[in-house]
Amino acid sequence: MTRIAILLGIAVAACANDPQYVQCGTSDTMDVCTIDSTMNQMGSGDDTFVKGSLHVPIKPETADLTKKRMDLQATMPDGVDVPLYRLDQYDVSVEYTVKNLDDKPGQIKIGLDGANETFAWDPSMIMPADDEAPPPPDLGGDVPIDIQAGGQYDGIFREDQLLEAAIDLDQITRGNINMYAATLTINKNDPQFQPLSAQMPPPPGSNDPPMQVADGPAVPRAAFRNFVRVDILLKTSSHMTLEFAIRVRPHVNDVIHDMGMDAPVAELTILDPPAYVPAYTP
Repeated sequence: MTRIAILLGIAVAACANDPQYVQCGTSDTMDVCTIDSTMNQMGSGDDTFVKGSLHVPIKPETADLTKKRMDLQATMPDGVDVPLYRLDQYDVSVEYTVKNLDDKPGQIKIGLDGANETFAWDPSMIMPADDEAPPPPDLGGDVPIDIQAGGQYDGIFREDQLLEAAIDLDQITRGNINMYAATLTINKNDPQFQPLSAQMPPPPGSNDPPMQVADGPAVPRAAFRNFVRVDILLKTSSHMTLEFAIRVRPHVNDVIHDMGMDAPVAELTILDPPAYVPAYTP
């Protein structure tokens, strides 16, 4: 992570499209960028994990950005809200390093989740429909990786993977799209998505839930929500540590703070929305 620290130090007065590496900073003491698999475990049994989170250093909306958002809102169908923080404003990627502290080989899974300005995605908050149902999915990752004894693994979630995850989150939460369908389908190039009626349980005497139908106008890509927080989950039965940072590449000025999470609190917008829980998970 030395390179990340150096690049953060020189990323001053950044212009649009200049990449910036962001680590945990002084403006949000709740952010955790270094995690240990033996500490602060969540879940139970084979589903145990340790979680770290890091906010995107977004600024409060300025008068200029408000005008641009309202101009864009005027082009939207009735019922489609333009968010404050959108896909077109910045790209996000994640770099991480895992170290195996055991004297024997181990295996990890790294889950990628996060939040937009309206909802967070936390699979541990969602109860499967029954004992045979698959577990709720992470938005990305969760692929087994082997690490040798005392070894180290450097990994990355690319911009296109974060883009896919952000769109999946918006489709699941705003669009009521089935979480398995959203995460198993490639949506990163979608020009729009059609919101559906909420998923509901089967009526009495039936095993089949009601069919979802289109609900309201399609949401154009220009109104897709972006990540405002990234969550990383470390899943392993071995003693591992994980350190991560996010890389933000802004496409417009005055959205990403060039001091990262070390910026003054008043110059950042730190959002922690509620976790989304669907009404029913078939």
